[in-house]
Amino acid sequence: MAARYFSCAGTAKLIRQSLAECFKGVPFSVRTQTHGGGATFYVSWTDGPNAAQVEAITSRVRQVYFDGPNDDAAAGDQRLDAYEVCFGVDHIFTVREHSDAAVQSAIDRIYRRYENLFAGNGLFKPTVEQFRSGELSRLQLAELVSDTATTVQTMIHQTLAKQSDRLKVACEKPALRSYITLRDGYVRECGEQRSVMPLYDRFGPID
Repeated sequence: MAARYFSCAGTAKLIRQSLAECFKGVPFSVRTQTHGGGATFYVSWTDGPNAAQVEAITSRVRQVYFDGPNDDAAAGDQRLDAYEVCFGVDHIFTVREHSDAAVQSAIDRIYRRYENLFAGNGLFKPTVEQFRSGELSRLQLAELVSDTATTVQTMIHQTLAKQSDRLKVACEKPALRSYITLRDGYVRECGEQRSVMPLYDRFGPID
């Protein structure tokens, strides 16, 4: 059966549709940059789900993966609704922006937890403006310092990365459903794969 090829525009449309289905009400931007027969996709949004939740959806179209046993990049064979497909995606990056409200929420969480340490170090509650300017990268809570990277600025960034407007992703029938990625080389020989083989799909009966 011949592989079904998706153009960059077609792949971007599929990504947008899946994100809209899985994260209702959250606007996403999907941009592409083509190069040497492949493409890099950039997905951006503000607040809403965290990067790990979004990447669980967007990673389904990525063609290149890291082959651990061979310590190299390798291309995988992909399936969508049991058909072999080619999305032509080499890399896909996610960029999550944070509103002032989200930053304030992260600051509030950290301050509630470490209020005594802030007071003990002679520090007031951080502000959104201090975070935006990078001023908090010079502040540390002595009791929490394990290395020079442990700053209040870093703590807020780490809290923001985990913040999400939902506990889990609830998406019954995303556009990128029923797929498998059969990896080549060592992993394929070991039979590691995920398979979903419906009798009917978006393209009609499976022949």
